[in-house]
Amino acid sequence: MMDDLTEQTVIVTGGARGIGRAIAAELGDAGAEIVVADIDEEAAHETASELREDGLPVESVACDVASTEDVERLVVQTLDRFGGIDALVNNAGIGSRGSFEELTHEDWQRVIDVNLTGAFNCSRAVVPGMIDGDGGSIVNISSMAGRSISYHGSANYTASKWGLIGLTKHMAWDLGEHGIRVTAVCPGSTLTPLTESGTTPEERASTTEKIPLDRWASPEDHAAAVAYLISKTSSYVTGTVLEVDGGKQLGVRNEI
Repeated sequence: MMDDLTEQTVIVTGGARGIGRAIAAELGDAGAEIVVADIDEEAAHETASELREDGLPVESVACDVASTEDVERLVVQTLDRFGGIDALVNNAGIGSRGSFEELTHEDWQRVIDVNLTGAFNCSRAVVPGMIDGDGGSIVNISSMAGRSISYHGSANYTASKWGLIGLTKHMAWDLGEHGIRVTAVCPGSTLTPLTESGTTPEERASTTEKIPLDRWASPEDHAAAVAYLISKTSSYVTGTVLEVDGGKQLGVRNEI
């Protein structure tokens, strides 16, 4: 049974849809006060409203994590509403398609700015308060692309997710003395509405054949991993990268 997160305030970036929304709902169900931060203000507001209908203490804030001004405003609004920040989930992320030779400098920079620098911006903004308080927990949502490559995305996405793992480990080293734990989750193939709309049944079946647990992940699978890493149950866990991929990284099933 998951620890009670009552009176814990958690910011979830990219929280309006998909994995981020599932994380917000999971943590809210455990009693946490949630701030859904997303660049899509309307979607963030809609998600927060839906979760409030379920009785969860949720607020929404429009935020581009690549903007230090937006991030500062996010932190101020969270403190004004809830009084503190106990945990941060750096989930906001974007990707692009195309081979390396097709990448433009602008494509490269935007993905790095959001996926990697965005996590730095948000972490840097909440850490002083955590140091002054009782510590805290930061969970970075990387990807199995950070363990290999993104077969459906571009080199900028892969680089950002490898970088996020490196950032996780160095932050854990630097911040442990302040009681701040920093971990990462690497989602594998995950069935979201966006995934379904962008793939065929045949493509999804082909991917399933490569997963030892014989199914795609759901957003809720990753939300459960995040809840564990934020909870007191993982109080001696930091610098860890948790792969939630159904064993796909082990290799192709039935391969000799």
